[in-house]
Amino acid sequence: MLHSKPVLMLFLLSIVTGLGEAEKSPLEKILPEVTYRRYLESEYPDQLKILRNAIQNTCSRLKIQISRAEKEEYLKRLTELKILADEAIIRSEEVTSEKMLRHKEVKRMEIFLRKEIDFLEDMKLEVPYNIRGHFQPPMDSLDQLRKILFLQLFESSRSFKTDIGSGAFNFDGGNAATAGTARSALQPGLHTIDRFTEEEFRSIQIARTLKKRLKAIFKIAESRLDEIDRRRTGEDWGEEEPNPLEFYTYEDLIHAYNRALEAAMNNIDEHYERNLSSMSDIENALKELNEKCNQFQGRLMELEPIIREAGSLDLAAQLSKAMEYTATALAGTESGLESMEKRKD
Repeated sequence: MLHSKPVLMLFLLSIVTGLGEAEKSPLEKILPEVTYRRYLESEYPDQLKILRNAIQNTCSRLKIQISRAEKEEYLKRLTELKILADEAIIRSEEVTSEKMLRHKEVKRMEIFLRKEIDFLEDMKLEVPYNIRGHFQPPMDSLDQLRKILFLQLFESSRSFKTDIGSGAFNFDGGNAATAGTARSALQPGLHTIDRFTEEEFRSIQIARTLKKRLKAIFKIAESRLDEIDRRRTGEDWGEEEPNPLEFYTYEDLIHAYNRALEAAMNNIDEHYERNLSSMSDIENALKELNEKCNQFQGRLMELEPIIREAGSLDLAAQLSKAMEYTATALAGTESGLESMEKRKD
């Protein structure tokens, strides 16, 4: 009986500790204690930065655990990614300050999310087929967050806003004063990431004006839809030169379309933000993108039978992304043109 009191105290202490753990929020269990306290004390931009770093670290761990086939661990990481994304969604929906909405951290997060969603799509292919469904909830939450951030940037007195993250086109626009700050388009192998031919990539590089660059980009997007149509109808390649897209899969073709459309949005955005083109040139670019996307939208809808016939989830995901980007570009151009008209008044 001499030890009964200490034992009882230890028992009660263990219960209290257990209750303390149970009361922790899901986010508190993911972030280190010091980071969590800093998160609670921070304003929205710093909270986004903390969550962005947490998502990045979780994705890094996820990749390692997938490579080691540590199923229980990487499934936990997927759950954590959803928690982090849902937390960011809650914080983002609370923001009303124009200053916060336009903060650079919002754009950084939106750009970052595009890359991470693509990363998860790649990682999904590395796990057994029956586990791939676990990737969808965090991917959906990350995509929802990206759309919210996009609208924040979009509605906060911007004429147009989007970016494409890893592999994005950040050209110097022919402006010697800003050329040093822009990421070079000459990164080795970048054209293969986009599924562009070397000639196509070069045509974008040498285009010095926004108008010429968009012309090269739209040509790429149209060529991919044209190639899909050629295969669907069984039409022979009628040119003397070999078909440069002969060995591209449907996934490759739609992926290149997506990258081209994103590049068009990114270039307009960049020229607007950095004053690389006149407002009349920006307006003409928005009109052209709007016109092209109206044409592209109908053509993409015609591809749905191919998806059903192929039965490929990856192909379906690429087409879904293409339709989403096209709709995003249409919404962006319409809002941007409306904003410019108001400015004229």
